[in-house]
Amino acid sequence: MPSAINSAETQDVVAQDIVSSNRSAIMDGVERILRRVKGKGLKQGFRCTSGPRAGRVVAQSSTCNARLNPGKGAKISQKRHAKAKATAIKARRTKGSGGASQRLKSIQISKSRGSAPIKTGHKFLKSKIVPPKKSKKK
Repeated sequence: MPSAINSAETQDVVAQDIVSSNRSAIMDGVERILRRVKGKGLKQGFRCTSGPRAGRVVAQSSTCNARLNPGKGAKISQKRHAKAKATAIKARRTKGSGGASQRLKSIQISKSRGSAPIKTGHKFLKSKIVPPKKSKKK
């Protein structure tokens, strides 16, 4: 049985520094968005669409497919559990009235699941969430 090492045939040599100009391979599983940055307003970010961080908004696209650190994950989950109530109050206040959040609401196009954004002429409309009507109890 011939092996590649002991083979008498020559092997093709391929240069290792050839990089394709197609960036879709790098951007696979990522979509570009704007994100809030504390003290700096809005910045470009990436939403991971696949992998261990699916749904998370990150600063760099390479973060989406990076390995998870179990030690850090355990520490973060303990801290999150301990400070959940205080964090929820602060987040609600920031997201509801913060300047960056207000600008982000007007810029970002919300995509409803299963359908494309509504088109009127050449512009996209921002989708609005309508609360359900309260039923009258007799």
